[in-house]
Amino acid sequence: MGGSRRMVAMALAMFLGCSACATARPAIDAGQASAPRRPLVLVDQVGYETRAPKRALVQGSGSDRFTAFKVVDERTGETVLRGVPQLAGQVDHWHDWRYWTIDFSAVDTPGRYRVHVGGNVDAFSFPFRIADRVLERYTLSNVIYYFKGQRVSGDFDRADARLKNPDPAGPAYVDLHGGWLAATGDYGVHLAEGNHQEVSLVAWTLIATLRNLEATHDPNFSQYERRLRDEATYGADFLVRMHVPGGSFYQGISAPGRGKLAKDRLIEPTNVRQVIKTTPGSAGSAETGKPEWPRDYEASFRTGGGLAIAALAAASTLPEHGDYSSKRYLETAEEAYRFLEHHDRDVLDDGKPDIVDDFCALLAATELYRATHDGRWRGQADDWARRLMAHLAARDGYRGYWRAGSGDAPFFNATDDGMPVVSLAEYAAIASPARKRQARDAIRRSMAFQLRITAAVNNPFGYARELVRLKDGQSVVKFFFPHGAAGTWWQGEDARLASLAAAARVAAPMFGDDPAFQARLRDYAWNQLHWILGRNPYDTCMLIGSGHRNVQYKFFDSWEYTSAPGAIVNGITAGMHREDDGIAFDLGYAQTGKDDDWRWSEQWLPHAAWYMYAISLPQE
Repeated sequence: MGGSRRMVAMALAMFLGCSACATARPAIDAGQASAPRRPLVLVDQVGYETRAPKRALVQGSGSDRFTAFKVVDERTGETVLRGVPQLAGQVDHWHDWRYWTIDFSAVDTPGRYRVHVGGNVDAFSFPFRIADRVLERYTLSNVIYYFKGQRVSGDFDRADARLKNPDPAGPAYVDLHGGWLAATGDYGVHLAEGNHQEVSLVAWTLIATLRNLEATHDPNFSQYERRLRDEATYGADFLVRMHVPGGSFYQGISAPGRGKLAKDRLIEPTNVRQVIKTTPGSAGSAETGKPEWPRDYEASFRTGGGLAIAALAAASTLPEHGDYSSKRYLETAEEAYRFLEHHDRDVLDDGKPDIVDDFCALLAATELYRATHDGRWRGQADDWARRLMAHLAARDGYRGYWRAGSGDAPFFNATDDGMPVVSLAEYAAIASPARKRQARDAIRRSMAFQLRITAAVNNPFGYARELVRLKDGQSVVKFFFPHGAAGTWWQGEDARLASLAAAARVAAPMFGDDPAFQARLRDYAWNQLHWILGRNPYDTCMLIGSGHRNVQYKFFDSWEYTSAPGAIVNGITAGMHREDDGIAFDLGYAQTGKDDDWRWSEQWLPHAAWYMYAISLPQE
């Protein structure tokens, strides 16, 4: 996690040409509250696409002056580009850090490089690659392996094959084995957690990623495609088991208790959830309320049911199947949809459908049409698309934001902000020409809004800002998910960034008639991916096993839970002292006195699912 500190003389000699010395980086504490004592040259630590824009950022202090940069070929030591860094200033409330931008887009020869800067102080970046399909080639395999590593197995799988059934009209026990463990320290299996899509999202993105790779006709992806098909059918089999006959799906399986013992596993009710532990030895407490069947056990469209239907319908079109037939996949999807078409409100905790129901149901109907070419399903998709597009709003100077419900409160989500656009883009592929134009217009309005709010303040990283509703009812644009609006569940938002990268990438091909807008969308997508992969203020690659300075999850300063290669950690958040401003990352229990470690450093399924899907989408 970072190398030893170099003397100024050695750094100066390296800048002047000693590339053989460029093996270490100045270390910083990723959670420290002040600017680093040495400047950092921030890059995507995996690499840059050959023909894409390429930018690095220098992070320093007010006393720093940078007058030159060079890009050095790691293999030969040759300088391939020289230039002058451009002052980009400060980001509001991000400590006293100052930034300079470096554009090295002219370097397009595949290889390994570093960026060096010089002035009154010198610094250099971690090494990175320039290559075609750089993220697919150097990260996608690990991500696919990560999902396989998260499969439920052993005593958990045996326990899940015989769980007590909360349905009073059903059998006493049901077999719900399979699925993927939720996170580093969460051994539950959840179709969704609240309105954050989880196992259902993984199941659908595996198939969507497979489609994207197949469309390239690149033989280098042949074994990736085989593994994606295997993982997708594994997920589809689990969703068939999770189906409630005549209903939708069980929402998930909980793993309660400090020991997370197999004997304690149970089908998960939504209104009796363990809250965050307050001390290392505490057992936690539970929310009050007696769960009721089916409201508190069956999934609605927004709590995993919609994407489960979409994934099963998509799985029915694959050339292979798992334990169940392709026909069974489709029948299960159709039966669950028909139930939720009439009973979605009955299984919602508040009885009020919102935008998440709409975009999840839209994706479900779209995939059912793709699988059957039955006009009824396209008609359903038309209706859901109309409802979803009705959520586009303009108020108080904000034009083109998504409303969460029937009022004017904005939709904002720590994992799935890009899903409205992604679902509309998928729908546009099956829609009539007139409806496709409507979807395209809505996508343009939404993405134009995202671009505007992201560029409205000094933002050298191009970090995707968001319109949020604070506790006091005020709607404001912020860099990070506000703590106060999210209760105990505020966290890093790498899944949100990857979902927005996916939204921009699925949107870009629709605007070939507007090259400038298209280019802005592509740049926006790259900026979110670069942040995840190391071009962030903490010089940290969030994808475990790639890049440098990976952080490992600690649980009350214990390292009993360890993230796996291919996992993406939660990421960077707003600051701790100004909870809706500032910036914070990887502040351990020793610093906070709270179980907040997971907010930054715990891996979670949605991050990897959205990242996998985003990087598989066309870049040009």
